[in-house]
Amino acid sequence: MISISDFQESIFRSDFFSTSVGSLTIHNEEKPSPGTLSYVELISSGSFINIANGILKDGSNIYQSENKAQGRISFRRDCDGICLLQLGNRNVLLIIEVKSGFNEIKRKAFEQLLASYVKTRCMLHSLNTYVPADYEEMGILFSYPPSGTSTITTQMVFANKAAVITPSYLDTLNMANATALRVNQEVTLNLRDYHIDQCHVNPSFYNPTLRVKHVPITNLAASGKVNLDLYL
Repeated sequence: MISISDFQESIFRSDFFSTSVGSLTIHNEEKPSPGTLSYVELISSGSFINIANGILKDGSNIYQSENKAQGRISFRRDCDGICLLQLGNRNVLLIIEVKSGFNEIKRKAFEQLLASYVKTRCMLHSLNTYVPADYEEMGILFSYPPSGTSTITTQMVFANKAAVITPSYLDTLNMANATALRVNQEVTLNLRDYHIDQCHVNPSFYNPTLRVKHVPITNLAASGKVNLDLYL
């Protein structure tokens, strides 16, 4: 028999589940007119495990377009490569994205890595043999090296012919992380900064941070060969 603890330890956030004893009220959420049926109270000698309808109603919101002003990324994002690497006595989960120019990274690369990371972790949790603690986790961004020595600043604005647009929360966050990546060739992304904690997924199913490294393809060719072991 399914218990409330089974739900609270599932892939979904625990606040979607609750219990009640003896009665349960179901509301008509279509906002009926006065004098029409607005709710039904169910009476029983048993106990209820309640599953909030938001788990169905709002579940698709994960896959909506991002809301840059509020800082919500879209889980429609995906990356170019996912692999589990066994390297000696190390096991590494790699989330990989390939961009042409370094400036492309600040547009959506971090969002692609994070959305792919969380979805991959959820998929791996369905495997009985998967033990998260057995794996290091890393995002890798490949691109041509950054040009010049200019620094991407969070005070940048985007201009078009008609107006000057103030950067959104996501734009500013992505630019700050791209600056750190440019300087250090590595940055640690905080998933809370990207509001991952507001999605339907139980936070215990993924780590709160993801380390990301930048690997430059220096010959500016259409393809590159990289000794990955040097960066791990």
